[in-house]
Amino acid sequence: MPQLAPPVAQVGSNGPKRHMRVAPSPTPADDKSLLRKALRAKRRALPAALHAARSALATRYITRLPQFASGRRVALTLSFDREIDTAALIAAARRRGVRLYSPVIVDKRHSRLRFYPLDQDIRRGTYGILVPRRMQHPVSPRWFDLIVVPVVGVDAKGRRLGMGGGFYDTAMAFRRQRQSWRGPRLVGFAFDCQRTASVYAEAWDLKLDDLATESGLHHCREETR
Repeated sequence: MPQLAPPVAQVGSNGPKRHMRVAPSPTPADDKSLLRKALRAKRRALPAALHAARSALATRYITRLPQFASGRRVALTLSFDREIDTAALIAAARRRGVRLYSPVIVDKRHSRLRFYPLDQDIRRGTYGILVPRRMQHPVSPRWFDLIVVPVVGVDAKGRRLGMGGGFYDTAMAFRRQRQSWRGPRLVGFAFDCQRTASVYAEAWDLKLDDLATESGLHHCREETR
């Protein structure tokens, strides 16, 4: 986690009087923004060969999940901004007959995603993210077996730090009201360098079930109450 320097006291002049000016303390939002930048920089710094090798290792743990099977509905993204590479995961899904879907931002103002079938015909959507060109027959996230979730950072309890748009938090808000039905299994997909002690989680932040990295499948601890 980036270390923040303490506020610096400065002496300013105001006519015959002199007073101390203290820099304002950073807010939680400032801390969260700095953490997000630091974690994105870590994944961007991975050499291409290492990025590919670690992506391949993490992919194996996803493909071993019982939800990653023929006929199952699985949602994932096409990699963006040096995220862990999902290309091998997509190829494995097609070989197995997994029914693939991809999220598309349909309303930036209200942080809304819709999930559409992922075929070979793609285009660049909002923020330059690759998405299906044909936006037909969307499926509610409630009805997926597995959603492979991109992350910027995640802690041991599965609290996710995303890019800050709140799209996944909004799409999965129904999970906060569930009683016994858990809905899809949510598995974060990232590098070990994106694991962190704290993500400055808010009450609405998405909680993952597992995290797949190059070192294994990590089950996220339930929060104590």
